[in-house]
Amino acid sequence: MLWQSVLEREKGYRVLGWGKDRNERPVIGACLLADDQLWLAEGPEGAALDGKDPTAWQQLRQRAGRVRMQVVLSEPCYQLLSVDKPSGHLDAELASSLPYLVQDLSNVPLEHIHLDYFSAPTPADGREKLHVAVADRRRLSALVQRADDVDLTLDLISIEELVLLDLLPPQPRPHILLWHLPGQPLKLLLAHEGRLLFSRNVRGFNLLDKLSDEEIRQGLYEELLLALQRSGDYLVRQLKQSAAEGLTLVLPLAQQQLLAPMLERDLTLSVQCLVDVDHSPQQILAHAAAMARGSDEDAN
Repeated sequence: MLWQSVLEREKGYRVLGWGKDRNERPVIGACLLADDQLWLAEGPEGAALDGKDPTAWQQLRQRAGRVRMQVVLSEPCYQLLSVDKPSGHLDAELASSLPYLVQDLSNVPLEHIHLDYFSAPTPADGREKLHVAVADRRRLSALVQRADDVDLTLDLISIEELVLLDLLPPQPRPHILLWHLPGQPLKLLLAHEGRLLFSRNVRGFNLLDKLSDEEIRQGLYEELLLALQRSGDYLVRQLKQSAAEGLTLVLPLAQQQLLAPMLERDLTLSVQCLVDVDHSPQQILAHAAAMARGSDEDAN
């Protein structure tokens, strides 16, 4: 199967994908986790699938039929890098030169790099930037092959930062999103009008889902608040954007319930919480994958 970048013209970014024709078959969203585990937006609470198990794929095909699948890669499966845009390069030249530009920043061997890119806002220093999503071609090829083996159409592979943009409320000013999957970094992004402005990992919170209320209140909350305030300053001073208007949380439920009122109070932002008793962070990402590019997902 040939790889082909899919250009999301209305949003101005590219995603990792390929060119199979779309049709009216139902779509299932999935979040690819570490060790090739897939979390599916299937049923009210979602379902796990061992992506290395051919039998699990056959069972999915039997119960779901010939559905389309759209997959979001989670943190262990890709890197999102910010690099200076090479001057004087046409788009066709960028595609061939970027692997060499990012090879020292990536943990994927050069010969196995599969990447795509989209424009980043120009910071105050005036140097044009690109967001570059890097994944291991071997992992993606295996995923495509497993779906193809059971006659499932794999429409799209994207990354967390891009699929989550569709979950943000429409607002005239920029928005902050904070999200966390178990065992992964706590991540933060700034976005405006469907465009990713900036993203970063927030250090010290990889075990957020295991932290007690007391552990968060005793020092860690202040670190989180400081990280959010610094990101807000970067938004205004370096990216020359308006101050953020709202904050969306996709966090483990117990920690989300603790942090939401505290952050709303101390940041004076409206806070939207997406995780509830029926929808874990993994499930939210899988739903976001199903929604990507305007797909009509069956309501669960």
